[in-house]
This record gives sequence, structure tokens and C-alpha cells, in this order.
Amino acid sequence: MFKIGVVTDEISVDLVEAIEVAKSWGLRYIELHNVWGKNICDVDHATLSRIISIVKKSGMTVTNIDSLTLRCYLSNDEEYSEHIKHLLRSIEIAPLFNTNVVRLFSFWKEQNPNWDRIFEKMELPIKIAEREGIILGFENVSSGNIGTSDDLVRMFNYFDSPNLKLIWDPGNAYAAGEKTPYPNGYEKIKHKIIHVHVKDAIFDGAGNRIWKPIGQGDVDYKGQLKALLRDNYQGVIALETHCTAENGSKIDGTKQSLDGLMAIINNII
Repeated sequence: MFKIGVVTDEISVDLVEAIEVAKSWGLRYIELHNVWGKNICDVDHATLSRIISIVKKSGMTVTNIDSLTLRCYLSNDEEYSEHIKHLLRSIEIAPLFNTNVVRLFSFWKEQNPNWDRIFEKMELPIKIAEREGIILGFENVSSGNIGTSDDLVRMFNYFDSPNLKLIWDPGNAYAAGEKTPYPNGYEKIKHKIIHVHVKDAIFDGAGNRIWKPIGQGDVDYKGQLKALLRDNYQGVIALETHCTAENGSKIDGTKQSLDGLMAIINNII
């Protein structure tokens, strides 16, 4: 059976509420991203201590620290320096939650990406991760320069590091323009996957991306989940749905995605 988790702020930025709801849904795995309105790497010492205490008492397992490293402009050297500090902070925080995985991005998307420059500036985070024994979980996103499986293949062909792995998000790949994240995308990069995010989406007639509950969009999650099962995937599948219910509730939107995900899983096992 798959291990199912959630990014806590997909339920609520109030960590206590998020964990309470997640546990009521039977979830035991969480990712820490936005906690009380701040990224987990930006909270003060007192707040961090409180978060550690809450998580420990809850019995939840933290799979990774969702840092925002390199979610910045490629051309802004000052911002880049701040993001390296952000990475170092995430590396300090990770072992406090018994994880060694922190998230990495690829700068804000440019119309004509300068790949040499992008990879040059990604070198330092990867070297830091190698030095510190941390795994960088790279997440493909439509707002970044690396969103599709072809982009990911380019990156992994450039960097041959055991400390660079993939947070595979087929919904993000679809939003980035990949028509078939599964099977075409997945088969190219499956050997690099350490963690999986799930969200679903459609494009309307005007070309606008609309997030949908899992199973109500265009991503082939039945095929994707069957492939993960076939390939003996041992990591966590985490809800990062970005989907709000019609009544405006983020909690209800995430629960709809969980229900959709479980319906697909129950259909294939």
C-alpha cells in the first residue's frame, strides 16, 4: 500500500489545525512549507521550537523540508546570496525533524532560459548538499525553468550527483506544457524519484490552467499510480493540490483530492 502524506498548508497554515485534520483523514506523513504564514526556514527560534514540539507530540513523520531555495530571479545576485543562506538554514533545520531531504527549484521561469547560467548557479547548492550529506529534492514546477520531463533530463544529464534527486510532480509537468506526464514523462525520469507530489488540472478553452481534485483533471493518475506500484516505489505520495473547493474551502478541496486519490488506489490494488 502507498504511503500518503500532505503538505500541511494545503490544509491550513495553522500547523495545529493542519495536523489535526490530517490525522483525522488517516494520514501520517507531512511536509513543512508555510507555517503560520512563513516558510519553515524563515521562522524564528521560538516558533521553530514550538513546531518541533507540535510535530513530535503528533507522531507525524516529516518527509522533507519544503525550502524555497532558488525560487528567485536568475539575474539577481543579491537575491541568490540570500537563497544560499536560506538553503543553509534548511539544512540546519532538516535533522531536527529527522529528515535529510530539502527542496530545490530552478529560478523563476524565463522565456529563453540560459541553461549554462542556470546550471552554473545550481552548482553551489549541489556542492553544499554533497558536503553536508543532504539530499536536494528538486521539484519540477511550471513557474520555474525546469518543469517538464525533457527539462529534467537536461538537468540530470548535466549534474551527476547522488545528492540531487527528484520530487516528481506530474500535475506540475502537465501545467508546464507536458501533454502526457505519464507515461512519457515518468518513464524518462523515474530512476531519479525520491518523493512524489500530486495535483490535477485542466486547461480551459482560453488556455487557462485550472487546478482540479485528483481524478477530475487530465493527468493519468491511474496509469501513474499503477506504474509506481509496478516499480516498487517506496517513498511518500504527498497531496500538494492547490485546489480549493467550490465553497471556497481549502480543507474541502484537499479532502476531495484525497478521496479521488484513494478511489484510484483502491481501484488498482
